Amino acid sequence: MALLGFSAPVFWIAGAGVMAGLGGIVVADRRAIGKGLRELEAWGFPVEGYREWLLADEPTFDVDLKRDVDVETISSSVRALDTAIVIERAGERRFRVITRRVAMPSKKHYEPAVLVGDRRLLHELYARILAPLHADVGIVAMRMGDRQSMQRLLPAPAAVDAPPSEGMGAFRETALVAPPALQALMRTGTARELPHEARRLSQRVQRVVYASGSHPLGVGTVIGLSAAGAFSGVTWALLPGMAIGAIAGLGFGIATVVQGNRRNANRVAAVYHQPFPIEGYDDWLLSGRPLLDIELAAPIERDWLSERLVKLRAFSVGSNTEVPWVLDVQWLDELLVRIETWPSLVQPDTSRIEPFYGGSSVMFAQFVTEVLVPLHARVRIKALRMGGYIDRRV
Repeated sequence: MALLGFSAPVFWIAGAGVMAGLGGIVVADRRAIGKGLRELEAWGFPVEGYREWLLADEPTFDVDLKRDVDVETISSSVRALDTAIVIERAGERRFRVITRRVAMPSKKHYEPAVLVGDRRLLHELYARILAPLHADVGIVAMRMGDRQSMQRLLPAPAAVDAPPSEGMGAFRETALVAPPALQALMRTGTARELPHEARRLSQRVQRVVYASGSHPLGVGTVIGLSAAGAFSGVTWALLPGMAIGAIAGLGFGIATVVQGNRRNANRVAAVYHQPFPIEGYDDWLLSGRPLLDIELAAPIERDWLSERLVKLRAFSVGSNTEVPWVLDVQWLDELLVRIETWPSLVQPDTSRIEPFYGGSSVMFAQFVTEVLVPLHARVRIKALRMGGYIDRRV
């Protein structure tokens, strides 16, 4: 009993240390979340409901302007960035933006994906749409949330102290002129640079092999070669020979795994031997929002290409339902078309790599046969560039 009495403070101290550690983790998480939710404060105009927008089923935000602006001009500018965004006029000086969510795979195989607002797209909208609007027209406020709850918001009232010349006669035409940045965006269209977010992923080589439908070399290969080395070492001397052989086999096994996986990943990246270059296939395989750009040598009838793209069907993730494999088509100019495709869910048979979304290698083989080969025969393809974003858009 005396020993238990002396040891009790030790347990108390250990328990207090565990509780303090857990409390520190909780506090650090809350600080990180709070910092993330305050990231829009630097935009220069009031923003409300960012947290609700991130968790919304239909992420929506309303923008109140100081002056009248042609909503169609804003819609054209937004469509140049992303054709999936919906723009609605919600008042005399208010417009509504409805975006799609992105899905981030859960860390556990049996848990569903986490659906959140597309934060990357929001910051791109600010940089190329909202910031020019605020500089040239003025943004009074931005309210964010779910589309269903936003429906209850009344249209913004007209400003009481507005100059009498605004919205009247010839002065109205001046008020409706689009900001120069939006006019430039309408002329140039979306950014031509294809994203390659997958290049920053950890264990990229193994991911590429898994996404291609193969299995990378792993611990089993290392153990097998180490055991073989130990067995061969018996011929030298029983214990020293086994030890030396095991160590040599272990080193050789690790080198074999690394080089073998790298060689397999390079083979995947080389994709098919076609008469036109294919770049970034491995990045596309690891992108939750897979994109590919086709650069043509001559203009093509867009209906001809659309008919072939519509016929491509893929099985929906987690069900036997067929869905269109091509989700979006954007013509960046007459000779450059960007295609967004439906991703597949890759579930590696190892706990070291979480499940992830990526381009379907099976569907790409069909795409090459049914679209790219006939297209190249018709107008010649100069290059096929592939990439995309890590998070899947839903």
